[in-house]
Amino acid sequence: MGEQWHEKTAMAMGAGIAAGSIDPVDLAEHFLARIAAEDPEHLVFIRMDPARTRAEAAAARERRKAGTRRGPLDGVPVSWKDLVDVAGMETTMATTALAGRIPEHDAPLLVRATNAGTVFLGKTNMTEFAFSGLGINTTHGTPANACDSLTPRIPGGSSSGAGVAVARGMGPIGIGSDTGGSVRIPASVNGIVGLKTTIGALTTEGVLPLSPLLDTIGPLTADVADAAAMWSVLSATAIPDLTGADLKGRLFVAVDAPLWRDVDAGIDRACRAAVEKLEAAGARVVWQDVPELSEAMEAMITMGGLVTADAWACWGELVEANPDAIYKYMLPRFRSGTKQSGHGLLRLMRRLDEISLSLHRKLAGCDAMISPTVPISPPAIADLLDDEAAYTRANMMSLRNTTPGNLTKVCALTLPCGADDNGLPAGLMLMQRAHQEGALLRLGKAVETALAE
Repeated sequence: MGEQWHEKTAMAMGAGIAAGSIDPVDLAEHFLARIAAEDPEHLVFIRMDPARTRAEAAAARERRKAGTRRGPLDGVPVSWKDLVDVAGMETTMATTALAGRIPEHDAPLLVRATNAGTVFLGKTNMTEFAFSGLGINTTHGTPANACDSLTPRIPGGSSSGAGVAVARGMGPIGIGSDTGGSVRIPASVNGIVGLKTTIGALTTEGVLPLSPLLDTIGPLTADVADAAAMWSVLSATAIPDLTGADLKGRLFVAVDAPLWRDVDAGIDRACRAAVEKLEAAGARVVWQDVPELSEAMEAMITMGGLVTADAWACWGELVEANPDAIYKYMLPRFRSGTKQSGHGLLRLMRRLDEISLSLHRKLAGCDAMISPTVPISPPAIADLLDDEAAYTRANMMSLRNTTPGNLTKVCALTLPCGADDNGLPAGLMLMQRAHQEGALLRLGKAVETALAE
């Protein structure tokens, strides 16, 4: 039976543990063996601690025997992106510039997850400093997209390892971060679910920053129920009630401009077919422009780069002390963070607040905005490594539909909704007002059900 465990959802694993049909120790060994077999070059999991994994699994076994399980994910393995502090384990944002950095304490979110009974599985690869939507890492290596066995394609970033690990059955849940799309992009291009949480909804203490103003933490999972369960663990709130969720009478705004423009034909086709399924399930879909999303991006372009300035404030000294350790196409982006004036950034932040308020007022009248998550099919890694123009364009397009949501402070969810012309996954993104994760997940469950019809 164990050889099929990686095909189960996290909640199904938890239910099996509760019923006694799955032993948490055997489950942990199953995934440790799969990681060793599937990832021999350590491109997906860059750091492991099998002793911790086994000890936590053994503790879960004893709780199950004693009837003191701590929740539905007790005994379920979870991976963590290499920007979340793990006590005694090197945590470096997958960059050699931070080599040797070993935290003394687990990040509070990891403590919370451990207290809920989840089993630490290891640290997953990522774009260095979380500073790209592509997932390319030239120092630790780039894990290939899980959905093309012939051509190594980008895995999406920056939570590349998290997305590939879940999609390839090397762990049922991966914890990632999203500053401009870094949960949703790898989830979308690897054909899984990703939840972008509201800024400030989850603590980022003990999480290495890219942009403290925009950074968020969220799970990548096989389905919406797993995302809801892990959201509950991370937020220390009740699991959102997904039972009976349907789309009758729901109102969606399909974002014609700017998010549904210049979309690859195959992705456009898949996402429009998804819209038809939502309508068939009883939802009403209104196509309209949402200028606030364009205005937020335009403000960033004309008034100064918020992420680049924030990143430079965090890492500028380290970057200049180790320029050779920084990916050649990433270094100019870092250095562009020196160009913004303090008063210019304050003006930009106030402008983004104004735009966000306007958008959230509009969202109060609908259940969610929807669009393709990533408008392009993932390119081959080899086509980007030595072509700065191709790298820059692919990075810009990968981030184009997700970043406006970060700037306007929404929460968002991406769901797989079909395949593009390359046979690779297309993702449908749902966006809702800040701090509406529970409602968004319930809606996401209804959408997931409709898409499966």
